[in-house]
Amino acid sequence: MTDILTIKDVSKSFGRKQVLKNFELKLEKGKFYGLLGKNGEGKTTLIRLLMGVIPPDKGELFYKDKRITSRQSSYKREIGYIAEDCIFYGWMTVKELLAFNSSFYPRWNNAKAEEYLKRFSLSASDQIKKMSRGMKLKLGLITALAAEPELLILDDPTSGMDVPTRHDFLKEIISRLSEAGTTMLFCTHMVHEIEGVIEKLGILDSGNLILDKDYQTVKESIKRIRLQSSDKEFPETIPLDGILTDRGNGHHRELVIYPWDSEQQQKLESLGCTGIEIESLSLEEIFLSFVTQLHISAVKGRTDVG
Repeated sequence: MTDILTIKDVSKSFGRKQVLKNFELKLEKGKFYGLLGKNGEGKTTLIRLLMGVIPPDKGELFYKDKRITSRQSSYKREIGYIAEDCIFYGWMTVKELLAFNSSFYPRWNNAKAEEYLKRFSLSASDQIKKMSRGMKLKLGLITALAAEPELLILDDPTSGMDVPTRHDFLKEIISRLSEAGTTMLFCTHMVHEIEGVIEKLGILDSGNLILDKDYQTVKESIKRIRLQSSDKEFPETIPLDGILTDRGNGHHRELVIYPWDSEQQQKLESLGCTGIEIESLSLEEIFLSFVTQLHISAVKGRTDVG
């Protein structure tokens, strides 16, 4: 296993608001990493740190095992970045912007830039200030892909794309990048967008990384459990580890449990369950379950203290 990016114990605050708290993350080379979080949870701040726009208050960042700081720029020649809102020099034409960007990236591929211009129906003679937001997003995608980066960072890039372009990007282009060995960090709150393409899953909540696992392993290990008991009511608190959410009462209960295994099932059966239904969860349901569990625990903690 080779890590292309390592973040160690990074914290960042703006005034009294702490955005990232002792954040740690490793990106394995060639993997597609989905970092999920609601708006305002620290995803964009993390990207600004990675791109050297702002320094961390504490902690260290390493690219290919070499420590990087906000004052360095050489490592950025190997990193592509696609933002939710692409900002370009409006007076330039598409051709001028591509030529300008090519000077920064040693692996720049003119043939690939031309290919994607045709694919996305953009003209090299288009002036940027006259382009729509959707067209600028496509142009941002082209500039990132033509650079052939070793690491591609994506900050909710599909939110303004039309449906055909979004589908093309998420299915075909992402697949081609994976085959080429590109490492991808996709930061988004639009969970359903990356359901079928991510390999590693991270969940960011209130500046903390509350989950960092292989996605397929999580998907196989987390289950929705529906319970019925015909002769007695379930206890208010079911004595079982790993319960993320717990809904229902009386003779009916719905739990989300992680990790779920045969031992967990035996424990439930010992409580007198006459019916146990087991279901898999979508990525969106997995995300909501972990975030809900964290917030319930926080509220309970405040109540216990009070």
